[in-house]
Amino acid sequence: MVDPALERETRRLLTRYQIEVVERFGLCPWAEPARTRGEVLVAVVDPHAAGAALDAFLADPRATIGLVVMPRLDGDARTLRRLRDELLAGPRAAVLALADFHPDVDRDEATAERLVPWLRRSPDPMLQAVRHETLASFRRTSPTLPPAEQLAVLAGTAAPPRVEPSAAVAAANLARVRADGVAIAAALDEIARDRAASYAALRTRR
Repeated sequence: MVDPALERETRRLLTRYQIEVVERFGLCPWAEPARTRGEVLVAVVDPHAAGAALDAFLADPRATIGLVVMPRLDGDARTLRRLRDELLAGPRAAVLALADFHPDVDRDEATAERLVPWLRRSPDPMLQAVRHETLASFRRTSPTLPPAEQLAVLAGTAAPPRVEPSAAVAAANLARVRADGVAIAAALDEIARDRAASYAALRTRR
């Protein structure tokens, strides 16, 4: 069980990351609506309890996003990915998608996909859970087709393209980082400094 004081600080830092990074810079179009509607279920747990936290998320019909935060995870981003894969090795994989967030990753702007881990520099190691059915509801038809293709779609002789939400968001985020990368990096670094000072103070009080 996570110490209550540590849990309070963990939740406070996560809220900073959600509002000051993800929402401020528009890194996820569904983050703010889900948070303000109370549809984000946050669990602060030790790594061995992550599976139970995911099952609690699946059992809550009101939650569209689950955040399993593990401030005491001992390991780097690869350790977190291994845990993610272990948690999806069973029947959860049929209903659940997991994204890993870790504070210690390098910035790589070579492609939109390679930039994703850096933008997921949450204050603590974290897994984001979303049901596959929720992801399916996010898919939208692309609004930007050449005129000839638009006519073909309207005529029923061609199928409208399906845009994967993750790819669209990643591409938009790459453009945002190239425009506002200094400000985003400053926000991430400030939260990291806050975390270091806050957790050091907790250890001193013990």
